[in-house]
Amino acid sequence: MIYLDNAASTKPRKEVVDAMVLAMEENYANADAIHDFGHKILLKIKNAKKTVGKYLGVNPEKIFFTSGGGEGNNIILQGIINANSKLKKHLITTKIEHPSVYEVFRHYEENGFRVDYLDVDKNGFIDLDSLSELICEDTVVVSIGAVNSETGTIQDLKKISEIIKEKNKNTYFHTDFVQGFGLPNINFSKIKVDALTVSGHKIYAPKGIGAIYVGENVKIDDIIFGSNSANGVIKRTLPTELILAFSKAVEILSKEDEKEAIHSQNFKINLAKKLSEEIENIKINSLLTEKSSPKILNISFNGTKGEVLTHFLGMYDIFVSTGSACSSKKGNSRILAAMGLSQSELDGAIRFSFSNENKLEEIEEIVKRVKESVARIRKMR
Repeated sequence: MIYLDNAASTKPRKEVVDAMVLAMEENYANADAIHDFGHKILLKIKNAKKTVGKYLGVNPEKIFFTSGGGEGNNIILQGIINANSKLKKHLITTKIEHPSVYEVFRHYEENGFRVDYLDVDKNGFIDLDSLSELICEDTVVVSIGAVNSETGTIQDLKKISEIIKEKNKNTYFHTDFVQGFGLPNINFSKIKVDALTVSGHKIYAPKGIGAIYVGENVKIDDIIFGSNSANGVIKRTLPTELILAFSKAVEILSKEDEKEAIHSQNFKINLAKKLSEEIENIKINSLLTEKSSPKILNISFNGTKGEVLTHFLGMYDIFVSTGSACSSKKGNSRILAAMGLSQSELDGAIRFSFSNENKLEEIEEIVKRVKESVARIRKMR
């Protein structure tokens, strides 16, 4: 099997699985319990927050655990908008956001808010001048994803944050950092962000765990109610085993992220080169530079259907996707359409995404099977 859908979900590391099992066997008390066992668990969770906060470069006391990226984006954005909506009714995002961001803004637009969706260029970068022009006194929040889930494009978060705060210091800046989590060249100790979202299953941790950071001066309403107090704005019984597994994944990442990024970039460039050499009439939709995630490569194979090609490759135990797992079943990509791809390019788009599990020697087999599959599909048309 060759697994190339790591942007959808990664295989948990053995050390992470071991940490999760140990937590279930030995650290199973409720962190909200008033007895000593519960207090012991609460301390472990606080240490997990320190691990995550240190890696991100933010205050660990303002880290709160979620069930993942989708929940995190919803809690942050709805909580911020609801808390500030009495006086302000303007929101800004982009046309290429993950559905868990994009659909939140659609919801508020349908309920009377003025929403601006930033255009992007052919490489998926937002227009910084347009952003600056759109921010006004009425702007509650700007949400711009750090790394695009389909193409890997990395936005200039530092510049974006500076523009937002220069135009309106009271406008909040949120970034969906789910696909950026684990890249060694982004740290929020140097970027003025008010809120961000991360998820565990993109960094070799289990599904069902993630985290949000909410800055100290952010006015946010609870949208999840209950009596649990150990997790701040998210009132829930904390899944200790998932949190400690997540913390272990981040701990390992802090030592391995640079090496893994170099490995993935090498794999990405070699795969793109070989596919370009062996197959005619394709378009590489991801940059092959440091301005794109080393873990994501999006390519259009003209004259094919991405979904069909995905199934063909699956017959060879090669697993890819047509885009974000949360939107890949909804037809052509909204993100690639915003980048100006032709209909043929939209139809034939495939996302390959990499991890430390992928080996360079796999490339020959991948290229061979993609070439065979593309040829067969084109003959069928």
